[in-house]
Amino acid sequence: MAIPPYRFFFDTSAYIASLISPKGAAGELIRLVEAGVLRMVVSQEVIIETDRVLALKFPELIQENRRLWKSLTPEIAPEASSTQLNIFLKHLPKADALILCSAKQAKVSAFVTWNTRDFMGSRISSLVDFPIVVPADGLKLFREWLEPFLDF
Repeated sequence: MAIPPYRFFFDTSAYIASLISPKGAAGELIRLVEAGVLRMVVSQEVIIETDRVLALKFPELIQENRRLWKSLTPEIAPEASSTQLNIFLKHLPKADALILCSAKQAKVSAFVTWNTRDFMGSRISSLVDFPIVVPADGLKLFREWLEPFLDF
């Protein structure tokens, strides 16, 4: 039986955490993507925001970032229309609204972030039909999802 892909949307904060701390939970999720076990989904906004943050705060990670993007070959989420985006703009800053709305359009399994302040409020979780989690909880979700496929 073929196992369907588990698709994580990586927010900028989770992706950058994987660069800063490759042995942490976000780094482990990236290793699972590199191994082909998980599917990574990002939006154009995440890529742009990552470049901006790295140039400003972590310029020493720019080359590693470029190498990693090439090896990961993430799926790029569709851009949201202005109609789709409007509901998100009522609750989030524009950059975050663009990211979360793109994740919803991509129909991901889960959204992984370290931005708990903006993304983990009850009003925000009601806008989407997937869990919004920190990287360690993302690993737990994936493990729970995978267990039925391992039972023989």
